[in-house]
Amino acid sequence: MTDKKEFVANSLQDAIRQAAEGFAVPEEKLKYRIITEKTKYFGHKQREIYIEAWSSDGSDQKGLEDFVTLLTESMKLELQFKLESNPEFLRVNFSGEDYKLMLYQNGNLLNAVQYLLNRLFSDQIGKKIFCECENYRKKKEAELSTLAHRHARQIRRNGQAVELPELNPFERRIIHMTINKYEDLESKSDGDNFLKVITIRKKPHG
Repeated sequence: MTDKKEFVANSLQDAIRQAAEGFAVPEEKLKYRIITEKTKYFGHKQREIYIEAWSSDGSDQKGLEDFVTLLTESMKLELQFKLESNPEFLRVNFSGEDYKLMLYQNGNLLNAVQYLLNRLFSDQIGKKIFCECENYRKKKEAELSTLAHRHARQIRRNGQAVELPELNPFERRIIHMTINKYEDLESKSDGDNFLKVITIRKKPHG
């Protein structure tokens, strides 16, 4: 069994760097999970992140690669993919003749594959798995960010909350990240399903 060690630093990247040096491996061959995140006050605010890390021989990533190959072949899709790994996440980039099927109806199949891969391999690999296809998510991210900024300006003008249609986790994350840039606004997800509604509104005073 691979030895696991704990590391603590003021940022996640610093903790990963410490772990890579501790195991004497490149960061790309390191797996980790965040144990806890604390904020301490020593005259000023100080953040500490604790991670548990271990080195990887790449066999778990090979298992994911074999599974994706089997999955695309079983669905009879003309698709190729490449894995792009960094210390924080693993991205599966799809391309090929049938890419439009992956993106049909707001990327439903792409989202389903990403959900499945995370359920099966995220814990083994020790990082989040993202699926991309023909820069769909990058374009969608820009589109959703623009939408959130537009609603933010509108809410600041008239004070009325805005409720967005049901969004998947990726889409909700972009909305929340954008609204978090406004100190006077907040966003909240509602619902118990994979798709949830987001409400953007002014923060209550006091």
